[in-house]
Amino acid sequence: MSSSQPSLPPITASHADPALEAMLPAAVGGTALQRSSLTLSAVLDSGGNRPVVDAFLQSIGKTEADGTVALAFDLTGAVPGGITAFKVAGADPSALLAGIVSVEGSDLGGAASVTQATVGGKKVTVATIGSGVNDSTWIYGRGDVVFVVKAPDATGAASFLELLP
Repeated sequence: MSSSQPSLPPITASHADPALEAMLPAAVGGTALQRSSLTLSAVLDSGGNRPVVDAFLQSIGKTEADGTVALAFDLTGAVPGGITAFKVAGADPSALLAGIVSVEGSDLGGAASVTQATVGGKKVTVATIGSGVNDSTWIYGRGDVVFVVKAPDATGAASFLELLP
């Protein structure tokens, strides 16, 4: 990687939003998860699609300064997948959820299908591009926070979702 390209801050050492981190599971199936958080600006500085994100934020009356991102994952690999929480303080929950669903569907590819399901006791939006491992993303909104679960299958997603508020 050239020195002119931004790099992601060390995510295991960053705790920009401890309250958001606390909303994520500390462990799944008895395996401890590493939790960390970054400002939305730090995520975008690392190579995120700033023009698209900023346009979305502007459309809901928010800026990068209103956003944080938290992650929880297993450093050992015993728990496949992980969970990310996106918070935009004071955002309209419906608009935030719709925006994240759109971005996740786009990240999976133009042919992603979007369906509703109940997984892990939560009503979620599922963005899917196929039936293979990691072809689906489970998205759950609660207030001004949207949780995105990446897992090999619905059972794996449920192990994260059932632990959320």
